[in-house]
Amino acid sequence: MSTDQQTAAEAGSATTAPTQPVRSTKDVAALEAEVERLRRRNAELESPKSVRVRHAVRSTFVVILTIIAALCLTLAVPAVWARNQVLNTDRYVATMQPLASNADVQASVEAAVNREIAARVDIPALVGETLPPELARLKAPIESAVSGLIGTVVHKAVTSDAFVSLWTNVNRSAHASLVGILTGQTEGQVVTASGNTLSLDLGPIVEQVKTRLVAAGLGVAASIPTVNTSIQIAQLQGLERTQQLVRWLDTTADWLPWIGLLALAGAVALAKGRRLKTLMWGALGTAIGMLVLRIGLVFGREIYLTRMQSTNMSQQTASYLFDTITRYLVDGIRLVFIISLVVAGLAILLGRRDALARGGRWVSRTSSNAWDALNEGSVGETVRRHTAVAAGVVVAAGTLVLVIWSNPTGLVVLVTAIVVVLLLVAVWAMAHRKVDAGLPAG
Repeated sequence: MSTDQQTAAEAGSATTAPTQPVRSTKDVAALEAEVERLRRRNAELESPKSVRVRHAVRSTFVVILTIIAALCLTLAVPAVWARNQVLNTDRYVATMQPLASNADVQASVEAAVNREIAARVDIPALVGETLPPELARLKAPIESAVSGLIGTVVHKAVTSDAFVSLWTNVNRSAHASLVGILTGQTEGQVVTASGNTLSLDLGPIVEQVKTRLVAAGLGVAASIPTVNTSIQIAQLQGLERTQQLVRWLDTTADWLPWIGLLALAGAVALAKGRRLKTLMWGALGTAIGMLVLRIGLVFGREIYLTRMQSTNMSQQTASYLFDTITRYLVDGIRLVFIISLVVAGLAILLGRRDALARGGRWVSRTSSNAWDALNEGSVGETVRRHTAVAAGVVVAAGTLVLVIWSNPTGLVVLVTAIVVVLLLVAVWAMAHRKVDAGLPAG
């Protein structure tokens, strides 16, 4: 190819080649400035000072949320208990019902009833009015007999099953009225609340009187019209404020557990790399809160008993009364305390998985060696010879536990049944132990 042809071909290829975009100097400078800005920003974010600031902010929020969780979960227990005592009639009746069967409480009620009767009935005057003059010398013995009769009747009434039913019905009716007053929902009740005023609806009373008059033979009483009138019976200062506090207590008891759980979940989510430790501290904080509540309850009990010394109630009765009323609170504290310790223990174990794995292998090896020792020793040989007797002993032992146990609960029965079943499985396994066949001697 000649030089002219080569030149023409290069010119043609240059003409047909696509035009390359050419960036202006201004665009290149702007791009380089943006890259430099991003580099500086990245360096700032990755600087030790910035990392420390972010870590400090995150740690602060984790600590705050953990404290909020522990406080809310701690305060939720007494809040729920107080709400149930104030607004839950069934729980209140269940709390107060055992008091009617307690001998000390019955003795206190009996003494109070006898004092009220003695204050309102003048037995000497009554005997003097009914006794003829010629029998005046019998006045003292008769007074003593009447007083003894009244005491006997009161004692039989207070210690009877009818008193337990009366106690339950009175507490249920009184608490239902109290709940209506505290919540302002008194529609259909005899006592209604409006503002700070308590009113008595006369309609049910008039209807009851009308029914009794008709039953007594006064038929004209049936024409008495229905009465829709109420009378003011009390003016209670601060009733509206008390109702507001009750509403606040009801709302608080509903939300405190959820706020505590959400705060704990938020703390765990924020604690990157330390989530199990945060869960552990939240659970331990709640457990410590339960201990503080229990200690406070002990001191409150002592203060209550000290103040009750100035009353007619004995210390034994006052102790039983306090313990009975607070038993659901104590149960709640104990339950949350146990759950908190279990959660903290699981968090510790999961945080040390290598140690947990070693512990699991040790338990497995130890239990296997113990089983082999029992199965191949004298115990296993005895069970294989007397399998039926061994199974019978296991069943008899479980039955004896339930018979001896005073008022076994459902949990006691369940645990006993599980233990008996496991022992029966062990007896069956020992009885059916596989024996390796030995090789015949050559």
